[in-house]
Amino acid sequence: MGLLVCPMCREELEKEGRSYKCKNKHNYDMAKQGYLNLLLSSKKKSKNPGDDRDMVESRKQFLEAGFYGKISEKVNEIILELSEEELKILDIGCGEGYYTNRIKNCLEEKNKTAEIVGIDISKEAVLAASKSYKEIFWCVASGGELPVKDSVLDIVLCMFARIVPEEYSRVIRDGGHLVIASTGEEHLLEMKQVLYKDVKTDFYRPEKHLTDFFELEKTVNVKYTEIIKGNENIRSLFDMTPYKWRSPKDGVDKLYLLDELSVTIDVNLDIFRKKS
Repeated sequence: MGLLVCPMCREELEKEGRSYKCKNKHNYDMAKQGYLNLLLSSKKKSKNPGDDRDMVESRKQFLEAGFYGKISEKVNEIILELSEEELKILDIGCGEGYYTNRIKNCLEEKNKTAEIVGIDISKEAVLAASKSYKEIFWCVASGGELPVKDSVLDIVLCMFARIVPEEYSRVIRDGGHLVIASTGEEHLLEMKQVLYKDVKTDFYRPEKHLTDFFELEKTVNVKYTEIIKGNENIRSLFDMTPYKWRSPKDGVDKLYLLDELSVTIDVNLDIFRKKS
């Protein structure tokens, strides 16, 4: 793993046994579960930043049930299109590792060599990832201050996570790619119609924040209808979305009574190339 730098002094980290050390003698030990924590306490805005255990477990259950499998398949296709002899890939906001692991498996099936790192600010998410997918390097860190060398990555993947253009540009090599997943106009529309009296269909477009550093090559839309069967799966879907924090109680109560919900999955995958 020759991609990492010390979060304190920005010098290269080198592996010694189960530790990573820089020349200034800053030391970071691998957790017994197999991940590295490079999030300094001084950089935390709360005691446990990022998704909590319940949110991580809900997302893990929902994703492993396959409801977002078509999104993952399209991401894999994009990565294969961008692949070269050897790839260095960073998944920012990797969560419990579902998409990251499926990328690894896809590349291995195609006999592609890749060095893959998954980073998330949530210790609970990285812990879940490291328990489930032991062949990937997992790291607790902030996407706003990546503990990664300059200009070393071929692909940065950002699945529904906060975008930090300057930092992503710093770590991606010239001509490398940034792949961003964001929700489309009708994503989970039917769930929102249960939760809210008035439903807004506005959606986020990332390119307006990236034009100084990246050029948009293409946008791939993934849109399909999925029938979510089982009250537990419906609750897991709700609990893994931001709507968990900002939905009215009467709407949540109505949603929690359902045993089946047909929803629109509408996701945009934007592929950007770093400007030289």
